[in-house]
Formats: sequence, structure tokens, C-alpha cells
Amino acid sequence: MKVAFYTLGCKVNQYETDLMKQKFLNEGYEIVNFDLVKKADVYVVNSCSVTNLATRKTRHYLSRAKKLNEDAIVVLAGCYSQEIDEDLKNSLNIDIVVGNEEKNDIVKYVNEYISLTGKQISDSKKIEKVYKVSDISGKRKYTSDSLLEKGTEIRESIKIEDGCNNFCSYCIIPYLRGRVRSKDINDIITEAENLVKSGVKELVVVGIEIASYGTDLENNVSLINVIEQIAKIDGLERIRLGSIEPRWLNDENIERLGKIEKLCNHFHISVQSLNNNVLKNMNRKYSREYIIELTKKLKKVIKDVSFTCDIIVGFPGETEEDFNNTIDAVKEIGFSELHVFKYSKRKFTKASEMKNQINEEIKNERSRTLIEVGDTLRKLYIKNYIGKKVEVLFESYKDGYLEGYTSNYIKVKVVGDRNLWGTRQEVELISFEKEVALGKLV
Repeated sequence: MKVAFYTLGCKVNQYETDLMKQKFLNEGYEIVNFDLVKKADVYVVNSCSVTNLATRKTRHYLSRAKKLNEDAIVVLAGCYSQEIDEDLKNSLNIDIVVGNEEKNDIVKYVNEYISLTGKQISDSKKIEKVYKVSDISGKRKYTSDSLLEKGTEIRESIKIEDGCNNFCSYCIIPYLRGRVRSKDINDIITEAENLVKSGVKELVVVGIEIASYGTDLENNVSLINVIEQIAKIDGLERIRLGSIEPRWLNDENIERLGKIEKLCNHFHISVQSLNNNVLKNMNRKYSREYIIELTKKLKKVIKDVSFTCDIIVGFPGETEEDFNNTIDAVKEIGFSELHVFKYSKRKFTKASEMKNQINEEIKNERSRTLIEVGDTLRKLYIKNYIGKKVEVLFESYKDGYLEGYTSNYIKVKVVGDRNLWGTRQEVELISFEKEVALGKLV
């Protein structure tokens, strides 16, 4: 039996896809690509619902799966599953719906579905659709029953928690992922050790809201404890943090982070806006001034640190002045990369009911403007390193070229031998094109 996956959304989803792949492999399935080259018997779309665009893409890939093989079993998994009701599933061209908690048992549901057809996939249309989605709002413990046994890439994500308690006014995620639920720190270390033993050199610590790790536990552990413990693992060369809520970066945590040699000097800060009026309406509990001061502190403690961030444009009530205020702060801080999103109405959220919704034309214009600002900042940031020597961990090799990233997240491409894949090498940067800095091995 062949199974194919398509993953949308965040690094948490990618991690959960890897865990689902492991479960299918352990049951004797063969993993194939989501394309026409080798038709699958089962297609799993691990969905995202953070924006309307994400849900449209989810529906697109569900339809595409049936076009690739009309007799295949198509499974909708993840956040979009939590958003739709049982009636809507009947309007989608799918066979099985599993929620975020039910991903743990996905193979069981697929096997049961196949057994109902007498293992004849072509008869699946005759079977009633399966809907396995629980009310995630009541979940209070991290319930995954499996850990990743090995990695497939040099850089892999490790999930340490699920859920979010912040309830920002624009965000649907707490309704789809539930409250904060932290993985036991011993399980995190065991999983990290498994990944490193299998050849992983860099771990990215991810979750829905990693800054809240441990707030639901009784053993007084927090994210900083997790990072410090992971750093002790022999063979691990780098630790990178996923998106971080800025309030977690207080003076104590910054000081402790500065002492962790394996920590990458790159922070993806969940900023969302740099205008105080917009931040207040978003229910983000910090100010533009706080973010500016925070980045100054990090620059003092961590050498050559870089900052990337998410920015939402066109939030209800955002004026042109508010938007320009964000641009000014973005330039002042000097982000090395911006992830720009147009505000998207999401059900359940307070922002969807706010007055002064911004029209799409203005959202599009602000998005284009901020993307251009981000591109300029990216080029300026990389230019600062042209002619300098940097250390690169090479993650891929193709046609005589090695590609990888510096610790502060500059993508680098050089001519080199395959045997340097998976190693850290000193590289002199000589130029850049688009998103990639070109260099030569020293």
C-alpha cells in the first residue's frame, strides 16, 4: 500500500506529518510523492486554517488528490478538520476526516476504512465517510503516544508543545489547537537524542506557542530549561528556536540564552505589528517600544544576531499612519527578513466582528509595499557579510552545488563535493542573487 502526504502551514504541521509517516511506515506502507509519477492508494492532506488562503489551498490539494487517483482514499487531517463541521465533510471530495488529536490514530482509521471495503480501494466510494474530530478545547494534556525515531534531514524540527492560551483577536488557532499542552521534558530529550543519533545536526524547537512551554506542568520547567537540556546532547551542533512570543525574551532568559553556545543567533519574533494602536486591538500585550528595546538587548548579548518576523497588514482600523509607523520600526530594527500576511477574517475571532474592516485593494497595496521593504532589508543584511567568512551547515547537495545556512539564517550556495553534505564549513561570501548568498569554500 502506498501513501502520499501534502503538508500546509507551519513547522508543527511538518513535524506531525513526519510522525504520521513514521506510523504508516511501521505498518508496512510505502511513502510516495504527492504527484503523478507513482499513484498512491492513500493521500493525506495535513491542513492549515490560519488564513482564508490556507483553507483554499487545503481544498485545492484535496481535489487534486482525487484527480491523481480517483479510487484512492483521501484523508483530511489537522486544523481545517477542526474548523469544518460534520455536515460540510459531505461536500468535500474526501473519505476520512481526522482532527489534530486524532492524527495520532490516523493509521488505525485508514486500516479500518480499508477493511470495510475488503481491501478493495476502488470500492471506497460505497463506504460512509469517516469523521473523527474531538472537541479540542477540553484537552489539557499533551497526548501524542509516539516520538520520532529518526530524522531524514540535517535540520529537523522537534515539537515541544501544542495549543495557545493567548487568544489574539485575529487568530483562530486556539480554537483549532486548544489550550497549551506541554510535552514531558524527558520525552523531548529522548526524541532529540534519537534524531541526533540518526544524523540530525540542527534541531528547530517548535510548537504552537513555545514561549508558554511548561505553564501547564507542575515541575517548574520552562522553555529555557528545554533549550539548556537539549544543548547537552553530544553530536548536536545547533539549536534554532521557532517563532517566539516577544514577552518571553526577558532579561533573565536573554542572559541564559547568551551562554548556550549551540544556540543559533537568529530569532523569529512573533511581532504581527509595530504600531501600538493595532497591537492593542490585536490583544498583543506589548508595545512597539518594547520590541525595539528588546532587539537592542539581544544585539548586546548575542553576536551578529539576526531578526525575522511575521507582520499582518490591513488589520481592522489600521490607518495609513499606523501602517507607516510599522514600516519605520521595521527599518529601525533592521529585520533580515519579513513574512508578510494580509489580515484574513477568521470565524470565532473578535477581529472578524470589528468595524472599519480594510478593503482588499488597500491590503494588497500595503502587502506589496511591506514585501518590498523586506526585500530591501534582506539585501542590505546580506551585503554586510559580502567579503566576510561565515560558517555554513550544508543541508543539501545537487549537481555539484552545496546549500545550507549560517547560524544567523543566511542561505548560502557554493561549489563543493557531496562528502561535505551535513558538515559545517567556513565559507567566504562573494555575492548574492535573489534569496541566496554565493560563496566559496575557504
